[in-house]
Amino acid sequence: MRNQSVSLVALPIVLALGAGACGDDATGGTTEGPTESSTSGSTDADPSTTAGPESDSDSDTDGIPGQCSADAACDDGNACTVNSCSGGGECSAEAVVSNACRPQILVDYPPRGSTIVGQPGVPVVTVTGTVTSAAAPIESLTVNDEEVPVAANGSFSVDVVSIPGGNTLDLQVVDSLGAERRRVQSFLWSSEYRKPEVPGEQMVPDGLAFYLSQDALDDGDPGAPADDIASVLSVALANFDIAALIDPDTPITSSAGYDVYLTGMSFGSTRVNLTGIDGGLFISATLEDIDGELYFDCTQFACELAGGDGSGGMSVTELGVSADTMIWVDAQGQVQVTVMNPVTELNADDVDIWSDNIWTNFLITIIEPFIMDGIVNDVASALNQQIETQLGPALAGALNTLEVDAFFDLPNLGGGDSIPVNLVTDFAQANFHDGEAPPDPSPPQSGDIHQSGGGYFSEDVTPYVNDGVPGRVGCAAADELLTLPKLSEVELGLADDMINQVLYGAWRGGLLEFDVPPELVGDGGTFEATSFVASGMLAPTASDCATPGELRAHIGDLRFDAELILFGSPMTFTAFTSMIVRLEISADGDSVSVGIPEVIEMRTELTANEDEMIVAEAVVISALEDGLEDTLIDALGGGGLGGITLPQIDLSAQLGLEPGTALLSLTAEGAVREPGTTVIQAHF
Repeated sequence: MRNQSVSLVALPIVLALGAGACGDDATGGTTEGPTESSTSGSTDADPSTTAGPESDSDSDTDGIPGQCSADAACDDGNACTVNSCSGGGECSAEAVVSNACRPQILVDYPPRGSTIVGQPGVPVVTVTGTVTSAAAPIESLTVNDEEVPVAANGSFSVDVVSIPGGNTLDLQVVDSLGAERRRVQSFLWSSEYRKPEVPGEQMVPDGLAFYLSQDALDDGDPGAPADDIASVLSVALANFDIAALIDPDTPITSSAGYDVYLTGMSFGSTRVNLTGIDGGLFISATLEDIDGELYFDCTQFACELAGGDGSGGMSVTELGVSADTMIWVDAQGQVQVTVMNPVTELNADDVDIWSDNIWTNFLITIIEPFIMDGIVNDVASALNQQIETQLGPALAGALNTLEVDAFFDLPNLGGGDSIPVNLVTDFAQANFHDGEAPPDPSPPQSGDIHQSGGGYFSEDVTPYVNDGVPGRVGCAAADELLTLPKLSEVELGLADDMINQVLYGAWRGGLLEFDVPPELVGDGGTFEATSFVASGMLAPTASDCATPGELRAHIGDLRFDAELILFGSPMTFTAFTSMIVRLEISADGDSVSVGIPEVIEMRTELTANEDEMIVAEAVVISALEDGLEDTLIDALGGGGLGGITLPQIDLSAQLGLEPGTALLSLTAEGAVREPGTTVIQAHF
């Protein structure tokens, strides 16, 4: 954050200091309004006139060599210096304040607003150019505060270590008369770029990921409300129609003069368990407290003599089916669940058959095989089918619900229509583990679902064309990984590369193309703006490579072209501002928000086209930076860049249930940083 604040009310004094600056020499003409090249430092002044004033004048009226008696004796013939003879008889020179006479900085490479494709692992950019001054020899040149040697002809070359993403070049030159000049420009660097334009194309392969701990899969507590995926599947199993497996009008057996009917069947509760295994999940589905009603219909006179019709029942304490599942992502980007090798789990001691009447007790032994091999097997087969046709697809539906698609509606800094950006994701891979080696070391018993992601503009507004979104490439190590700490119940990892796709979409949609509102540079009492336009040459780009543990965004070469009336005098200028802001991704409840809460650094180059307004440049820069900082924080702070609503797992419609019956909601707890990733910590 910048600490100084300079008010434009000081301008009358500054302007007065600028009057009559051309001195005694032949006056250098003022330049026309600057183009990009003139702002870069090109000039009509002859670089060969960069020699300083000659101190040993030929005039020697007092007979003392090296002394002067009049200003005319000190004239060095340079139109860009004001020469005078001091009271002590010594010649002195001051630089003329004009665009033609002040130092010029020409950068040959890289061009302003460029995207540079570098070599993997070699993040070095060679900056070349020329510095000259028509008034005096160049005294010093610094690039990003580092001293750079300048050749006799003014040329320079320096290697600048870059980071993937945005980089600023701040060149400052001073000539031997103390005249200064500054050039600020930016570039993006990476060894790989993506250019998202058509939804679904040029996505970040590992844009985001969900981590599901074993507790998120199944915490062992099936009680309501549902707080894990197993509990939601239990709701699905609870709708299992066990009564449909029987025909109360058809006897299960006819023996000893009796037709035996199973007239009703129900169960008390259900339980679904999920356990992480390598490649998928182990799933078990259990029906508890199965009860059936038996009716013994006497069909012969002999059984009538024995007592006639009778009743009874059957019960199964617990009947289960278990299977391994393989979880994978198909070519259409959908999570699929394949059920393999189902096994029935039944303890024969859990089955009980009884008669309510003494005279029909003998039937129990007769009908037991029909109960065990018929009814119980039918229930087990149906439960088996339930896993394959209901629980497997329901599990796939639950995991597919974790797809994150969001619509960002970003504010227009100029107060115009908002700027829409679509975040589109597609499942890429699924990884599940049993928590044991191999691999060694093994992830915890858990699963993670990875998605590719891209940000897409609705309307292409920016006039600039470049290579697109720079990849983080492991901070130039060419090995980018989305890492999750795997310490919370549920984690959502958002890759910086995917966030940059959203920022790129906003830039293409016109985020940095706007008419500057008056409040951006002051209250309007100091000057009147007849034209003031902003245009961003580079997309905002986030990175943590320079600041591990903190995500910052670079906004480079934000160009301002202005026509002002400043205290009754016209002033036109072109300015370029590059800045670094803190990018905050925060989470609360069911939402994740992105905003800019703080400006870390701001550097501005401003060139007044009118020579007499050059002395006002520093004051205008200060006012411009103060207003720009306030505007950015007001418009984009506090989640102003938009956000994501955490997905809900709702299987109600898929299972034919009332809305909200099979619902599992995510609640965010906070956000932490991993390299190249913001991790949202959450729980069901």
